[in-house]
This record gives sequence, structure tokens and C-alpha cells, in this order.
Amino acid sequence: MNTSSSRPVFETLQSLYAIVRESEREIALNLGLNLTDYRALSVLAQFGPMTAGKLAEDLGSTAATTTAITNRLELRGYVVRRRNTADRRQVLVSSTPASSQKILDLMCPLATAIDGHLQALPLDQRAAVASFLDVAQHLMRDHLQTFPQKEAR
Repeated sequence: MNTSSSRPVFETLQSLYAIVRESEREIALNLGLNLTDYRALSVLAQFGPMTAGKLAEDLGSTAATTTAITNRLELRGYVVRRRNTADRRQVLVSSTPASSQKILDLMCPLATAIDGHLQALPLDQRAAVASFLDVAQHLMRDHLQTFPQKEAR
């Protein structure tokens, strides 16, 4: 990175990533889960029911690993498996309402605080923050595509 004016933003983003990872660990511990299982539960809570194959893809894991994760979460009452009503050959995995609510309860104080801070900003600054975060998200996704594919490793 050559531009010294970008350095404070980049360093702040790196700190944010670290805090996000630490937050994930703490939430996982609070739910009595390991980090991998929490990440799977979080994907299901955020995006809704999906096949184990789609969950594996989203997690970047194998089918066998995802099955083990799903089994552990199901035994703990965090997820359920149901036949897809549109295609009975498919089984969908979904978070239970109670587990989704637990995650929301843990995240709500932070979301409320962030919302309060954003609401205190002028509208143009809120738009700039939203735009920056959107661009950063897209750039991060694009950057992920530059890494060698798992099959090639």
C-alpha cells in the first residue's frame, strides 16, 4: 500500500476485522459452541434454510465436515432438518427460531448502539458510510477470488 492517506483507514479496518473475530469467538462461547459450529449457525440464521451442500459451499468446507457440524447443532437443538416441500429429494437445514433469537439477543445491544450513532450523523455522512462499507464488501469479495481455488491446493 503506497498511499499514506489510506493507511489510517486500512489500519482501522484491520482492527475491525480482529474485533469481529473476537466477537464471533465470544458469541460462540456464550452459545456453548465452537467457532466453526457458530459460523454455520450464523449462516443459517442470516440466510435461512439451505441444503447441506449450499451450507458447505458458504462455509468453504467439505460435505462430510458440514454433516458433522449439522449433526452437532441438531443434537444441541440449534438447527432442524426438513424435507424441501418443493423438491422432496432435498433436505433443508435451518436454524431454530430460538437459536436465531439467541444470536439476535447477543447482537442487539451492538446493533442498537451503532444505529444510534448513525442516526446522529447527517444524512450525507450516513450515505457515505453505507457506500464505503458496500464498496469495501465488494472489494473483499473480489479479492477472495484472487486466491487459488481449494481444488488447486
